[in-house]
Amino acid sequence: MILMVPSESLSGAKSKVHGHLARIMQALQRSTAVSYILDSEFRIMYCNPAWNRFARSNGAPQLTSEAVVGSDLFDVIPEDLRGVYSDSFRKVLSTGEVWESSYQCSSPTVFRLFRMRIHLLKPQDWFVVTNSLVVEQSHARTATADPNTYVDANGLVTACAHCRCSRRVDHPDQWDFVPEYLRRESAVKVSHGLCPICRAYFYRVN
Repeated sequence: MILMVPSESLSGAKSKVHGHLARIMQALQRSTAVSYILDSEFRIMYCNPAWNRFARSNGAPQLTSEAVVGSDLFDVIPEDLRGVYSDSFRKVLSTGEVWESSYQCSSPTVFRLFRMRIHLLKPQDWFVVTNSLVVEQSHARTATADPNTYVDANGLVTACAHCRCSRRVDHPDQWDFVPEYLRRESAVKVSHGLCPICRAYFYRVN
């Protein structure tokens, strides 16, 4: 179990506060939800075993807790989504209410839908974030990688940061799920945006 706690937090905190944090961490240790704790500056302070299992099973052992604890969460969030998540954390901080939303995190072979919940952790103003798997199944429909269809004049494929579909060059309003462009060994370069459906339904950003 790894938790990075600044020395100033330890020196000024009461034992009951640490007891509350310890109980939360014990629950997260047993949870199947991919979970982590952020400090008030959005640094990752703790990741649970489910996080590590998910990272390893998806070919990303470099993203296990030993590597990411201490990192800024917003450094790994696509730019198109930073404003949405920043607003969500501010809302949780100001209201104390739990924020939740569904999002996709699919692999080339498996469709996955997760439910994300952000909880405020008092009195530190930290955050507990849990991601519960809602749906996991094979993709219903996929498209074949085709440079003439998806790669633009700059050699980039634009992928939706939410559903991970790829935008067609000749029909920008049409986005298809192309497994090949999600593979780490793919030779193409990928930039991120939001497809019209995800922008309108999930994020409602300008």
